[in-house]
Amino acid sequence: MLPGPITREQLARFGREWKQGQHVIVSGPTGSGKTELARNIDEIRVRAGSFLIVLVMKIEPDQTILNSYKGFTRWKDWRKPRSTEKRILLWPDLKGMPALEAVEIQREIFARALNQLSASRGWMIHVDEGLYASSPRLLGLDRQIEIISIMGRSARNTLLTLMQRPAHVPLTVYGGAAHAFLGRTRERADLDRLKEMNGRLGSREIAGRLSNLNLHEFLWVPIATDGMPEIVNLRR
Repeated sequence: MLPGPITREQLARFGREWKQGQHVIVSGPTGSGKTELARNIDEIRVRAGSFLIVLVMKIEPDQTILNSYKGFTRWKDWRKPRSTEKRILLWPDLKGMPALEAVEIQREIFARALNQLSASRGWMIHVDEGLYASSPRLLGLDRQIEIISIMGRSARNTLLTLMQRPAHVPLTVYGGAAHAFLGRTRERADLDRLKEMNGRLGSREIAGRLSNLNLHEFLWVPIATDGMPEIVNLRR
């Protein structure tokens, strides 16, 4: 049996194991608690001295986002950060715009941000919807995200990528991840992408665990240490 769930203790232990420059992925369906888990992960890095920027991909206003990121400085466009700005919410104001025009503005702003952040050090870069950001049919930022993933480790920049469908996010994001928090999925393509992430459990057991998770549960896979995967429950 996998240990857990003891979420507060687990997150504290995760924080001790997780180093700046190591990337993290969080996957799971809508409503599974990805944003709540990611906010806990964000704060671990901020308390350790990192700068944090969250790239918000939503076009329409969303009070849930504003509530989740109280205390953040909201930017509607990219600019050079001041040393005092530790928590930044990069969220273009696209209210009332036609969808195609809004997407083009998002693409330009986020591409500029990722390009310039790749030349910085000590940043935590949180991408709130990896599929939307990387899909060529949507924002098409897969190249920028892959570059951050590859070069970020030596520059001590950490990439946190959230996603609903792991199968459609660039493989480089998985190859560079040190930790993964995986929510429930029964999709074969997703399971095929995820099952090789840790050598301590066989692919069949990983698939079984992911298929049987409850809402607000994640399988924490410590890839960097090849440690034993364990269940994290956000409600306990």
